[in-house]
Amino acid sequence: MKYQDQDLLDALAVDFILGAMKGSARKRFQRLMMVNTNARKTVWRWEQHLNPLAESLPATMPDKTLWLRIQQRLGWVAPVMPSKPASTTRYWLTLATAASLLLTVVMLRPMLHQPASQDIAVIQTADAKAWWLVSKVQHQLQVKATAAVTLDGQHDYELWMLPADGQAPISLGLLPQQGERLMPWPVAADGIAIAALAVSREPLGGSTTGAPTGPVLFTAEVVTL
Repeated sequence: MKYQDQDLLDALAVDFILGAMKGSARKRFQRLMMVNTNARKTVWRWEQHLNPLAESLPATMPDKTLWLRIQQRLGWVAPVMPSKPASTTRYWLTLATAASLLLTVVMLRPMLHQPASQDIAVIQTADAKAWWLVSKVQHQLQVKATAAVTLDGQHDYELWMLPADGQAPISLGLLPQQGERLMPWPVAADGIAIAALAVSREPLGGSTTGAPTGPVLFTAEVVTL
């Protein structure tokens, strides 16, 4: 594609922001953002235009029947049981109550030991094999390598943050090829919104230029829980 064509970049940026760009096309555009300053700035500029429009839209409640089904699928409300004789009804109500209590305990237990929110990302291959699980809590990254990671004794895998405002990528550190690693959040990235994460293959010890020097292997979006 002729990425120097601003009209094309504008169209791609809008598709990217609105979520219309999917699969390999989305990953290609994220890789382009790693190396193309104009692509990053174009995405940032369109975000400034589109985000206020989304925030200005009035909230719309779904149909009551649909909303009930959503709540039931999420486990927020117990499924409506068909009418049964009294003894059978009491049995199912008791069972449903016990199941709801158990589900509540299971869901709330992790939340009692974790912060209210965290950013997570799954870095995976094109065929959806996860290589790393990344979570950010306050000023620390926790990274866990999966068994799918290809061990490379001649290179390191370096993690990068793509700032949402179009700035150059910021190194977050070297990824473990096995096991887990805690990585401090760099001061240079404080207060900067994250557009995506990316992984490049670098010489041992990582990039010495402050920017990716090897091929960009993976990109991943960040989800806030």
